[in-house]
Amino acid sequence: MTSPFLENLKKSVEEGDFNSEAAKKIIEIDKLADIVAPTGGAEANLIKRVEEVGYAESVSEEEAVALNSDYEKEMERIKKQDGVNKQLAILVEIEDIVKLSIEDMLAFIDELDDKFSKEFEEEDPMFADLAQKIEQINSKYNPIINN
Repeated sequence: MTSPFLENLKKSVEEGDFNSEAAKKIIEIDKLADIVAPTGGAEANLIKRVEEVGYAESVSEEEAVALNSDYEKEMERIKKQDGVNKQLAILVEIEDIVKLSIEDMLAFIDELDDKFSKEFEEEDPMFADLAQKIEQINSKYNPIINN
């Protein structure tokens, strides 16, 4: 029986949401655990495993505890890395949204420049504040977009 965590991890890897070597190794371990799991009896599964791989390896209780400890540490590291990756993804998404908003604003400014080009050229006082704001925005945000 597979834990819900492993099922979610396996699903994430298969869907490409979480793609790391560690996750792939965990899925391999899970598959091996399914082979040794008591579905056909421990002895039958052990025999099947020996036939497939060609050997059976037994470990002492101390080695099993050490392996479990290593496994737990690796799982904790993977969880931590996954959390960092999620935060990074959020930050990149926000950055993309901000960039698109700036691009929309600059496109709107281009439309205003075209629409009121005559008034801007003639320096019509009615359009002075609009022209000034357009200049401020262009000088502030064009360098950001052009990087």
